[in-house]
Amino acid sequence: MTTKLLAEISPYVRMAHPWFYHNHPGESRRTGYSYAFHLFTEGRGRVMVDDTFYETEKGTLIFIRPGIPHSFHYRLEEPTRSINIYCDFWSRPDAYAPHLVYPPNPLERRLLTKVEECPELELLPTSSSLASLPYLQEFVIQIVKATEAKHYAEQAAGSLMYAFILRWYDSVAGPQPTDKRIVKIIEEMEHHPESWLGLERWCQKCGLEKSHFYHLFKQETGMTPKQYLLKVRMRKAAALLKENNQSITSVAEQLGYDSIHYFSRQFTDYYGISPSRFRSRSS
Repeated sequence: MTTKLLAEISPYVRMAHPWFYHNHPGESRRTGYSYAFHLFTEGRGRVMVDDTFYETEKGTLIFIRPGIPHSFHYRLEEPTRSINIYCDFWSRPDAYAPHLVYPPNPLERRLLTKVEECPELELLPTSSSLASLPYLQEFVIQIVKATEAKHYAEQAAGSLMYAFILRWYDSVAGPQPTDKRIVKIIEEMEHHPESWLGLERWCQKCGLEKSHFYHLFKQETGMTPKQYLLKVRMRKAAALLKENNQSITSVAEQLGYDSIHYFSRQFTDYYGISPSRFRSRSS
């Protein structure tokens, strides 16, 4: 079997809808024919996937692969809700193909969605928290809305699902900051890359000692504070050079540089090309 890249998936959303758990028989043990995603939006409980229990709360995403038995367990006195999505990645199912089977009915292997060997897809966890990743939760909400569209619902839902999977993979495969103190500093850098507060001011904002802040920031982002700020500045510099005709000196000043020569040197070291050549190639 040829190994596939995650970017090669072509999602087809069979069904996407909110679900309120109320001790329905369908919530007991069952097996899916397609890939399934359950984003919990309220309540606490557990989901058993292939005989392993996973705790759930608001923001928990449960990813279930085809042919894997699973069931939902929760407290009746605590309202539990989720958004459920059933989809295919490598093929489109026949019309009216079932997406679930319940005991005592046997699983019909011929009805399972096509599964390709994809190492990147296998990296995606059965259970993860999207609580600190609101943009991913919004993708899930928009997928449901797309399936209700009057025009191009299938295409819109599939495109959103594709984007969601790739962004989710990015959050799993790369370091994503979750510590609120570090997230606050990162947001400040993103909004004001021209501002160089310095290590001491950042530490004061976080309420941390220098060594602790430095270690935590690198642990959360994979970069030092200085490296991260440089990345943000260079990304904005590239956008400014592409999208307007202001002088390179003006771009450097806008990003907080006192010297155009220092800006040009950093830009060249980062992109391997000078700001002026970068602009001319973009044009």
